[in-house]
Amino acid sequence: MRSIIIKILILLLVFGLLLSACDVSMTATEEPNPQLVATVMWATVSTRLTQIAVGTMIAEATQVAMYTATPTVTETPTITVTPSITATPTSTLTLAPTATNTPIYTNTPVTPTATKTNTPIPTPCNQAAFVADVTMPDNSTVYAGQSFYKTWRIKNTGTCNWTTAYSLYFLSGNSFSAPASIPFTNTVKPGETIDLTIPMISPSSTGDFTSNWMIAGPNSSNFGVGTAPGTALTVKIKVTAIPPNHDPYTVYDFVANYCSGQWRTNASFITCPTTGYDYKNGTISRTFSPKLEDGTIDDEGALITIPSYGGDGFIQGQFPQYLVHSGDRFRAILLCTSNAPKCSVTFDLSYKVNGTDTVTSLGTWDEISDKAFTSVDIDLSALDGQSIIFFLKVTSKSDPTDDFAQWMAARITHP
Repeated sequence: MRSIIIKILILLLVFGLLLSACDVSMTATEEPNPQLVATVMWATVSTRLTQIAVGTMIAEATQVAMYTATPTVTETPTITVTPSITATPTSTLTLAPTATNTPIYTNTPVTPTATKTNTPIPTPCNQAAFVADVTMPDNSTVYAGQSFYKTWRIKNTGTCNWTTAYSLYFLSGNSFSAPASIPFTNTVKPGETIDLTIPMISPSSTGDFTSNWMIAGPNSSNFGVGTAPGTALTVKIKVTAIPPNHDPYTVYDFVANYCSGQWRTNASFITCPTTGYDYKNGTISRTFSPKLEDGTIDDEGALITIPSYGGDGFIQGQFPQYLVHSGDRFRAILLCTSNAPKCSVTFDLSYKVNGTDTVTSLGTWDEISDKAFTSVDIDLSALDGQSIIFFLKVTSKSDPTDDFAQWMAARITHP
């Protein structure tokens, strides 16, 4: 608006000057007057100069107007007021709260957790710590059927006294012919230690074996060593070989070669060795720590033969042929075992010459549980030079409940 007004004023000024210039004139009839001519010329020049000046002023005014008017044109603050558009703080602000809020989420659970971890855990009543293997450390090497004692030293780390109501009991693995449980012999107060000992017998075959044991307290509170309930106490042994025969003149050992024989019962053939003691289907096994009828443990090798159940129950082993020489003798000790009061069996040693079917008995012996045993010594010289197949047989006499028969140190010897 301002520029339009300026332009109108300039045009009016120019128009006025032109009118004033036109007043300076002369007629054709008038004599040229030098002064007048000069005046007219000056008026013309002045008018021209005025036009030039006015043109210059118009140009300058126009230029000024252009420069001055640009603020209204370039006044793009209303357009470039992109702060409202580029005010992407609304987008970035959505991320900022997430970042700034993370302490809220991390701090909330931290305080209660710290409080819980700092809460002392009460010591349980029954808890134990392993101290040492007093005897038979893990991976000890033993003979097959060897008797040994395992002793652990443990510490009472609980809050209750261990009384004689506590016991050590077999959990899993191989029991090594140990009792199912051993009671504590004295009271063990918290902080005190005790040595726990168990008699054991290694298996009759070679290999690696493990036995696991736990502690039993009153009210079925079973526990081991370490943080309650703890882990089992272990016995780990390596059976590398069978022990040598005590008789230096032995030429054939039936105990050492027991699985080279073919074993059968009145029901069927059975595998050697038998897993566990099977009084129903029969058992063939061996031990190098046999229990005598009076409870004594011997160190001779012995065959364990249990007849299968039935009125004619028996078990028999047929051994490979053996070439007999003059002076050879069959020797063995025949017996039941301890804690088998109903044991009542008949032992039978017989043979046949290889290639024939005739079986001949060399002797039979009855045995009952009477805390005694029967010693057998038979001269085989009459069979000199013959290949002989021997049969070892045990038959039940009556009730087969306790018929646990043993051929201890059964061998052919040549002194």
